[in-house]
Amino acid sequence: MKKYDVIVIGGGHAGCEAAHAAARSGVNTLLVTMKTDSIGQMSCNPAIGGIGKSHLAREVDALDGLICKIADNSALQRRTLNSRKGPAVRATRIQTCRDAYRKNMLKAIQETENLDLLQATVSKLIVKNDIVQGIATEQGEKIFGFTVIMTVGTFLGGKIHIGDKTFPAGRVGDKASNDLERFFFDYPFAIGRLKTGTPPRIKKKSINFQKLEIQHSDVSQPCLSYLYDHYQRVPNQIEQIPCHITYTNSKTHEIIKESKELSPLYNGKISSVGPRYCPSIEDKVEKFQDKNSHQIFLEPETSSDIEIYPNGLSTSLPQKIQHKFLRTINGLEDCVLTQPGYAIEYSYFDPRSLDNTLETKYIKNLFFAGQINGTTGYEEAAAQGILAGINAAQKSRGIEKWCPTRKESYLGVLIDDLVTLGVMEPYRMFTSRAEYRLRLREDNADERLTEKGFEMGVVSKERMDLLMEKLKKIKNENMRLEKIFIKPDSSISKDLEKKLGITLKKTHNLKSLLKMSNVRYEDITKLDCFGMTVNSDIGHLIANNERYSGYLKKQDEEIDILEKQHNLPIKKGINYSEIKGLSNEAVEKLSNIKPKNIGQASRISGITPVIISLIRIYMKKNKFK
Repeated sequence: MKKYDVIVIGGGHAGCEAAHAAARSGVNTLLVTMKTDSIGQMSCNPAIGGIGKSHLAREVDALDGLICKIADNSALQRRTLNSRKGPAVRATRIQTCRDAYRKNMLKAIQETENLDLLQATVSKLIVKNDIVQGIATEQGEKIFGFTVIMTVGTFLGGKIHIGDKTFPAGRVGDKASNDLERFFFDYPFAIGRLKTGTPPRIKKKSINFQKLEIQHSDVSQPCLSYLYDHYQRVPNQIEQIPCHITYTNSKTHEIIKESKELSPLYNGKISSVGPRYCPSIEDKVEKFQDKNSHQIFLEPETSSDIEIYPNGLSTSLPQKIQHKFLRTINGLEDCVLTQPGYAIEYSYFDPRSLDNTLETKYIKNLFFAGQINGTTGYEEAAAQGILAGINAAQKSRGIEKWCPTRKESYLGVLIDDLVTLGVMEPYRMFTSRAEYRLRLREDNADERLTEKGFEMGVVSKERMDLLMEKLKKIKNENMRLEKIFIKPDSSISKDLEKKLGITLKKTHNLKSLLKMSNVRYEDITKLDCFGMTVNSDIGHLIANNERYSGYLKKQDEEIDILEKQHNLPIKKGINYSEIKGLSNEAVEKLSNIKPKNIGQASRISGITPVIISLIRIYMKKNKFK
């Protein structure tokens, strides 16, 4: 029987990235999923990107992952969010055709070398001496592997709620994975429950769009993958479809308030915590009673344009009530539901049972990625998946595992938050979570991560060559702009003052002008002295780097000081109960999480600066370094 280096359980966004990354690394990989035609399924909103999320997706792309490429080749709408704000918090969002996305993902998986695909349901793991050996399926088949990655999404103990109806499922149309959940009851993993939800789907022909505000793609047609953004490749184009905007109203809210006790969220059927930043319409109406309306985006789901996804109307009210309140909304007066909204409860594992490579602490060679770790969102899942895939492959080859730091990537922020702090609610990435976000922009993830991915064997030479060509163009254009000078009394200086309101008091080169907040690269291209260049496509990157250069220099100095303190290692085996002055709670948290350094210890909830001082004194006194 064939033995695999890496076995991945689950074909969602985490599973696809994990399997694809492991196979790209050159190891024999198996992806096991309940239904092969559900690979890459977008269970909720068929969109990739958004604030904070696109930063993660871009980092997956920088490591040669799939999510951005698949989204760009399945795009129904392309937009840049926060376009009026600084580059550090701008975000790309792609509304995709869920059918095209799923088909493109399946095709990518099937065409990947070193990757086999199996349709089966995993019932348990094969574990010996706390080391995973492989998997067992419901049919009794045993498949052996050196490492196993679990990416089971909402399927562990999944339970769907629609009004008073409750039934086990991983999502609508798919059964829950209860046997696999029960397998872990014999191990010391802390298992909790979370919930998420999805809106009803509406038949498009039943909507009156003439009454609604239309929202087209941006004229600039932004892409997520660097292949199509910075590397001049062209994605497959499918017919784009606009979104529309409508609003709830006082009548909508009245029906929801009157029916509140019929919602599982309020009648006690659901006790688990949902995503606070993506509340149900019941929660919005209850918690924001001063608001008379809530914005709803009516978004297309597929190229066939049959169903509409009403973004902002997640609900688990009875189907009749959903239909009733929907018909109070402008444009939806005659709407027909094709699928009711629902809430789903599922089990997750406390991510503090993982190290920062996503390997579990209780079963060696076993990795967790995606919603099983308490996160929510396709991008968060994909980011964990690619890291787990890289590290499972590294371990199977006897190579040191890897995790980027918080200063290097949003992926590093995500993992550090999970394994250090755990989760109290479904974890979603925001730019505000990253203390070094000025450096961690959407436009430079390849510059931060691609070379490291190439060294690990997960990034192709072709992709690395594309990055090197981009960096060469940036270097050449930087040098060119530094050599073009403008004197204060010149005609070009007067032109600057007339067009941009800038008065030069000393000689400047063109590059230095880009430090000014109101000067864009496009502005200097219109000056007579600009000259000719073949590098204009990367000009905005030079402008971003120049504008942030002063802030980044200061931030780098702060990082150096913090790193000297935070990188102080804590040796394995330290007995925290021996440190005088530590509370029982501090001892328990430090012993369970086992922080690798002072920085990680300081980010644990409840670990104060005083506790950190006591640990450092103990380490110095006992030479415990």
